[in-house]
Amino acid sequence: MPAVGSSPESSFPDMDPQSIESRPDNCGVAVEIHPPSATARLPSNTKPVTSPAGRYSIKSSKSVESLPTIGAFPLGSLRITEARQDLSPDTPLTTPDAMEPPSEPKQAFLTGGDVLILDDLPANFTVGCDTMSFSTKKSFPGFRDIPPGAHLIWVAPSEMTSTRSAYWIVTPEREEGEPAEVYVKQWDKFNEVLSDPASHAEERFQRERLEQIYDSLSPYQLRAATSGTLLPPPRQEAEQLPSFLSNETIWSQLTSAIHPGLLNRITGQTQRSWQVTTTDRVAGDENMAEEARLYATGKSQLRFTFPMDVPLISSAAEGSQRTRQALDPTSFVLETLENSAEGRRPEDLVGELSFAFLTGMHLGNYSCLDQWWFYVNKVVFRCFDLASERPQLAQQLIQTFHAQLVYNDRYLEGDILEMMPDNAKKLQKTLVTYKARLNEKLLALGEYITPRQHAVGEAFAALESWLWRLGWDLRGEYVRSGNLMLEDGEIVDMEVTDFEEEDERGEYAPMVVEIDNSGHEAGSVSWDK
Repeated sequence: MPAVGSSPESSFPDMDPQSIESRPDNCGVAVEIHPPSATARLPSNTKPVTSPAGRYSIKSSKSVESLPTIGAFPLGSLRITEARQDLSPDTPLTTPDAMEPPSEPKQAFLTGGDVLILDDLPANFTVGCDTMSFSTKKSFPGFRDIPPGAHLIWVAPSEMTSTRSAYWIVTPEREEGEPAEVYVKQWDKFNEVLSDPASHAEERFQRERLEQIYDSLSPYQLRAATSGTLLPPPRQEAEQLPSFLSNETIWSQLTSAIHPGLLNRITGQTQRSWQVTTTDRVAGDENMAEEARLYATGKSQLRFTFPMDVPLISSAAEGSQRTRQALDPTSFVLETLENSAEGRRPEDLVGELSFAFLTGMHLGNYSCLDQWWFYVNKVVFRCFDLASERPQLAQQLIQTFHAQLVYNDRYLEGDILEMMPDNAKKLQKTLVTYKARLNEKLLALGEYITPRQHAVGEAFAALESWLWRLGWDLRGEYVRSGNLMLEDGEIVDMEVTDFEEEDERGEYAPMVVEIDNSGHEAGSVSWDK
């Protein structure tokens, strides 16, 4: 629109004196135009001008009175020049100032499971999905027919790359005919990380073209469709293993306790999918491996229920209660899991144990591996009373730990026990102590033992049998002291100090002290008056 003060000019061809009235639906104002002789009817601020061509024109000092258009239809209306076959002869071609009724939404494309699209993923990448991983020769489009459960999909620029990025997704059970969830992830070339699409338009475009690219997506069970599987097929174990360790059920055993609420709390991301990378760091991890420090950016912190830098003792505990929790944190663990305002539940400890193991091993996240070692050495196999007070939880923890070791042996190239030998040695001693305490508690129950409590003993016996193949003897009849012949033939006396805490020997041995009249140790310094 011209600025105020300009003199826009509108010309009309020669015509008989008549009154031209615009449609009310046109600009909302009725304007009457007459020949120059009828000057008395013109507004005071409008004057007629005769052009050399014999045409009349109107000059207005106010641009708002300019006529924006002349025609039978409103400005901007859409006119159909070719009739559609599905229209009846009585249907008007245009409906000025009327919105067409919204079209019915297109029926969702039904699939056999959830879909994850990998957009812009370059060729020659390593892609992993749960128990399988493979290299690609061309751009890999994604997965389809993802079954219910928790799944970890990760990518890496090469097989031996140092950093990997991944997403956790949780597929719910769906009714027949219910549309599946479509996840769209895009490779960020600048940051070299798998992330959400840069815009909602790109994500919507990928969703809308699902029907076109569906056949090019690889099914979840793509053993025969991979361009080159990195890992050999799982070998059959010579010994008889429990059913939950079969190739068909082991992933479900590992991830059965992982749910959206758990992933929201650990990652701090309340959404439909949860991003994790090699560089993510666990809150409270102060002893990261040097390899992890090279890539740690501090961008994301994973938060577990029991941080590594916080003692497993209630702040309200006093006296003997603190001592009992220091030796057996069962009461503190249950109090934290069952009375949490954040909606935690006891089974979340199983889910966190699996999250730390799978994220740590598949992505090479050393901080998650440190959290896993903390859980198995300080929490899971130090809660001795859990077998009698919460036998179902104790059984789940033992079986999940057992499944993790078997999964590591079958599907992963690296061995978690060999990666950190010092922690593995501590674990062996922890399991020896746990076995002795477990046997004591179950035998003390006698005829009152319940089937679930008995199942805890059976679950640990299956774990012990599998560890025997590694040369781990968890029996309590170990040699505490004796003679040892060195390589040069010299015989020396030695004493094993590994279990001094358990046997109350060495610095853990009880001492007899003298007590004064006030109940304090005689000779100790006291500031009490």
